[in-house]
Amino acid sequence: MDNRSSASSSKKRARPFWIMNHLANPLVGSILTSPFHRFLSGSLVLLSYRGQKSGKRFQLPVDYAQSRETLWILPGAAEKKTWWRNLRGGCQVELVLRGQRRRGQATLLSTRDDPIALAQGLGIYFGCFPASARLHEIRVDPEGNIDPGELSRVAQSLVMVRIQMTE
Repeated sequence: MDNRSSASSSKKRARPFWIMNHLANPLVGSILTSPFHRFLSGSLVLLSYRGQKSGKRFQLPVDYAQSRETLWILPGAAEKKTWWRNLRGGCQVELVLRGQRRRGQATLLSTRDDPIALAQGLGIYFGCFPASARLHEIRVDPEGNIDPGELSRVAQSLVMVRIQMTE
């Protein structure tokens, strides 16, 4: 394979991410901050954070599961994305949650950092999004229960963001 076909292939793979980042995410973000947020805000939150190196403010819509004052976010295709890496070590974030501006403390979870909290968050998240559990080859019983061994198995390859609401 020559360099031209390799570069062309790389551009084709990057195109869906460019479309998502530059077209879909801003459109969804606009809806989440509008009076029409109810159409999307049951499963999407608008997350704002600052880049650790640049200090630049970033904003993107993400799926979330909520348990009281805690939001659980599972970055899809995390190995191909970088936004969640800015949350290492914890940081303050701003959210638009169901049309309301909120603040929270974000923590990145992995099996290395806090395997118990990660398994707890995955259980809550997959309980809210059974289709996502199936994508990760996790069996969910008819009552929505997930075997803890299944969570431990899949947790080895995932990262999760936990946001504790502060206001």
